[in-house]
Parts: sequence; C-alpha cells; structure tokens
Amino acid sequence: MALLLLSCTATNAYASMFELEVVPISTINKDPTVYDSTMAYRKISVIGNITELSKQSASIEDSASEQLKIDVTKTELFEGFNASDEIMVTGEYIYDPLGDSMLTPTYVLHYPTQDLGLVNISDVVADTAAYNGKYMIVAGNITSIEMSMGRYTLVTEDDKGNRLKVFFYGSTELEIGDRARITGLYNGRILHSESMGLDKSPLSISTLVPGFSSIMGTIAVLSIALLLKSKQRKD
Repeated sequence: MALLLLSCTATNAYASMFELEVVPISTINKDPTVYDSTMAYRKISVIGNITELSKQSASIEDSASEQLKIDVTKTELFEGFNASDEIMVTGEYIYDPLGDSMLTPTYVLHYPTQDLGLVNISDVVADTAAYNGKYMIVAGNITSIEMSMGRYTLVTEDDKGNRLKVFFYGSTELEIGDRARITGLYNGRILHSESMGLDKSPLSISTLVPGFSSIMGTIAVLSIALLLKSKQRKD
C-alpha cells in the first residue's frame, strides 16, 4: 500500500523562502546601497566559501576573491560548518559606510544544496551538526502547535520520544495528536518548513489482525510453500 500524503500546502518549492535572488559578492561591494536593507527591506542570497568562522566573526569569499562579512550572532545557524566550506547565506545586507557592512543571516545552507530525503528524528537529535543546513523530510506525532508571528511553532515526536522543533510557514488544520510528514530546511536546530501534511503510514498485518506476529507470519508463509509444493507433486 503506497504512503498516503494529504498535503496542507500547494507548494513544495524550497526556493520560495530559503533560496532567494543570488547576488554576487562583487556586485554588493561595488554598489552596497542598492542592497542595503535598512533603506528598503529585502532579503538576498549570497554564495561563497568560508574564510573565517568563529564565535565573534565570519566572512565568505567568492571565486573572484571578493569578501563579505557575515553576522554570527546566531551561532547555532553555523553548527557543523567549517572554514573552506561553500555555503549559501540568505538574509539581510546591512550597509555601514563608517564601520563593518555585513549580511545578517536568516538561513545558512550547504552549497550545492543537499536534500537528505526522509530521515529519522532520532538521528537528527543525536547529531544536529551533521544535518544542519540541509533539506530533509521527517515524520512524527504533533505534541504541540501554536500560531504566532505569522507562523506555526510546533513540536513533532517519534515513537521513542525524540522531539524536533518546527517552524511552519503556511496554513494547516493539523492538530495535536496528528501524525505529520514535514519537508523543509533544518537550520539552527529548527526545521523550517513550507510543506506539511498528514502522514498515514501503511497498516501492518499486526494492526489488521490483532496478535499476529512476525513469527506467525513466517510459519504461515512456510505452510503455504509446503502446500504448493505438495500440490505440484500430485499434479
């Protein structure tokens, strides 16, 4: 039986909010006022290799050796990233003609972008750095959900009690107790998503037939095989 997914949103496009207009660093440095978000609110995406990364500062450099400073106030966004890694940073550029101009990140992604597909919540929780900045899909039970600041904040939990925080940017009728399948970008120990739906896993035979175990299933299969073999001999 195929997995049935009732979608709550019309789009699965990552680029709608995580990957915006990519602006070369050289273009920003040449005319910074054009991209200054303090003058006109806007977000952009920038690609480059990390040349410096610490708790105090960070910078990236493109293929033309043009550099751009990155705000590292939200250190959790950079968990698992290292110097020389190529990244995409999506956020707001703040131009300061008298000081350090820099990009304030909303999202930090590995580049080229990586899509891990369906992963276990337990694996993500056990090694957050390995999953940070990558796209993924998780399935779990909603244990809390509330609407605030134009988004849903919810917690999804697997069968072993491992929990994952989710920011969902969209509309949904899912409630506490529903099992959800969520697609998004994991960054800063939060799964950011625009695509979330009701996940109905295939029913197992033990669910359809109470008390039916895997051992009983094996015995049943062997019995059928013996019956078929006996029938072939008689024919």
